[in-house]
Amino acid sequence: MSEQNPLRGQQAPSAQPWLGTLEAEIGRELGQAVTLTAGGELPQPSRSFADRIEVPGARLLLISDSGDTAAFLAEARVVEAGQLDEGMLRELWSGILASVASRMGGKAIAATAPGPSGSPCVLGLGNAKLRLSLAVESTPAALHSSPAAPPAPVSAPGPGGRNFDLLFEVELDASVRFGSREMELKDLLELGPGDVVELDRQVADPVDLVVGDRIVARGEVVLVNGNFGLRVTEVAEPVRRLESIRCVW
Repeated sequence: MSEQNPLRGQQAPSAQPWLGTLEAEIGRELGQAVTLTAGGELPQPSRSFADRIEVPGARLLLISDSGDTAAFLAEARVVEAGQLDEGMLRELWSGILASVASRMGGKAIAATAPGPSGSPCVLGLGNAKLRLSLAVESTPAALHSSPAAPPAPVSAPGPGGRNFDLLFEVELDASVRFGSREMELKDLLELGPGDVVELDRQVADPVDLVVGDRIVARGEVVLVNGNFGLRVTEVAEPVRRLESIRCVW
């Protein structure tokens, strides 16, 4: 027996409750107001990402246009336009959906292929429009019912089945950089006690907080209980901070 499309049929939850739930959770995850509306054009399967969100009572298949995804995440200030390859972009989008699925009491799995198309919808943020295809497959317990209130969040696997929660406990070496300068080898070898090396930074300029080879924040040096500390005044975009730990992904 062929499966009915729950966005058109009467044997499964209608589209509207799921659109509203996804809209709220994606907006909460990004910390910005987004809109998710039915209609528009379907994304092209050949240039799209597919993610399956499994929540109590239903399985949601989201197919998103990869080009639209880049523009959308740039608008959300998750990435800078043109700064990521498709693999990293895929990981970021899947990570967002994994967190959304966790909030909804389920989990997200990156599909191996876009699969069959569902019903078109558009995720909007500012000037960015992300074309999506949403297909809903109901489990027997969910027939003739609407999505229930999200249960307490559970740990959600990230891209490729990896658990993002595990990354939060990874310890990283962070250092403060006051400045730098280029030196010739002979000058370096001639350094001795009492010599002064002038750096390329003024006293009033902020210093860098560095993880790996990435600047993740800037600020001013302060004293904390007799130790040096850093009062943060600028924070790098999320993608820059993510790139500093890419070696553990």
